[in-house]
Amino acid sequence: MQKLKVSAHCPSCGAPLELQEGANVSRCPFCNLPLLFQSPHSILSYYLEPKVEKKEIPFRLDRFRKENGESLSRRVDEIKLYYLPFWRFTSQVFYTLIDDSSCESFQEVKEAEILTKDWDINFAAHNSNDFSLSTLGMRPEWLKLILLTDENLITDGDVLNPEIDSITAKDKALQSLLVLMENHRSSEMELVNRFLDETLSLIYFPVWTVNFITGEGKHFQVIDGITGRTLKQSPGTFELKKIENRKAQEVCLPKIIPHRCPNCGWDLPVTPNQLVFPCENCRRIWKISENSYQQVNGEIAKIKDLPITDPSKTINYYPFWVFETRPQKENAFSIQKLTELLPSEIGWFKVRDKSKPFLFYIPAFDIKNLGKIPVLSLILTRTQPDLETETWGKSELTGAVMSPEDAQKIAEIAWIYLLSSKINIPLGEWRDLTFENGRIIWYPYYEEGSFMEDAVSGYTFQTYKPQV
Repeated sequence: MQKLKVSAHCPSCGAPLELQEGANVSRCPFCNLPLLFQSPHSILSYYLEPKVEKKEIPFRLDRFRKENGESLSRRVDEIKLYYLPFWRFTSQVFYTLIDDSSCESFQEVKEAEILTKDWDINFAAHNSNDFSLSTLGMRPEWLKLILLTDENLITDGDVLNPEIDSITAKDKALQSLLVLMENHRSSEMELVNRFLDETLSLIYFPVWTVNFITGEGKHFQVIDGITGRTLKQSPGTFELKKIENRKAQEVCLPKIIPHRCPNCGWDLPVTPNQLVFPCENCRRIWKISENSYQQVNGEIAKIKDLPITDPSKTINYYPFWVFETRPQKENAFSIQKLTELLPSEIGWFKVRDKSKPFLFYIPAFDIKNLGKIPVLSLILTRTQPDLETETWGKSELTGAVMSPEDAQKIAEIAWIYLLSSKINIPLGEWRDLTFENGRIIWYPYYEEGSFMEDAVSGYTFQTYKPQV
């Protein structure tokens, strides 16, 4: 998914900052202050500065008319700058196509695979006037967003209110994706999907309007404020239309605050996309919550007789969201019940205490290949490791980049994927599990370069480490 650059200012020293879109935290390069920018999934507003100045407009309108064989303007009456709002929706989609039909033979195998897709769509949020600009397009060479805050407001032009509310905008974006995906599946298959890291934002795009007179009468042009391209030319005078009694969309104007532990004031780790941060000083764990912090409980997996095959390898601890699960119509879902339902899953038969609740493990750290997230989830879920946990000691902990809400969605689709591979399981009856009591457990891994190896199972995969 294309990540755009965002400009902001440090609240302490006023220095300009540049960060990647979607980053939650950063560090001021001048005063070195760690900063918290946003709460996940809040609706933020950005704008683009015009690259075409007002004095250029008469020249550009005449050049357009000359290139089209039209007479030049005799008089320019009015030039105005508007900021046209666009909704932008981005999401990471996890989906699978499953065949829920009954199999006639136990020799048949149901095949399924969990796939991922980036979804990025934008569309105009103000439709009363036809500006002939229905989408922003994604041109990274000029799409450098400026974060709108209480201290950084648009003052050089008229800001148009969005006429499509956030709920309608999100529904429109999701329906567009569902239509696209439904067109690529066969009638025998069912599409199951979950949307993660859903982000809705407003981007205000600069457009110039100019009213002018030629020998043929009054005309107006709409000119792209970034490229200077004429978007529209029509006879008459441009007049801004507004729909009455339409409530303007309220968006979040974030306050950028120091990114420090609320308990001891220690600087929290500055990793841009993390949502959960361990404080190395007072050993508390904090989750971002509405431009502030909420303390969460975390445990460290304590594994007896850890088989260290190479003492030179570094062991680090990486976070998993862990959920207790049960069918919606049942009070509990023990491992014993699972062994009866899925006898082919040999790993569950090895668990000593089968009366324990069935736990689902979801990796909450950066993984380069997103398709490995449900795979890694099912590796631990299928073994139900007999873990003892302890409080955080001197171990180095990696923060979490996945929210518990998104982790639950991964658990839902991973469970359906697991069931869909079983030829003798009625998917409809067992597909809906309840995922409860989510908590974080840090699990030990060997780390070597960009690869990680499970210190217990030996499973290896590649991680993703963004630049700070």
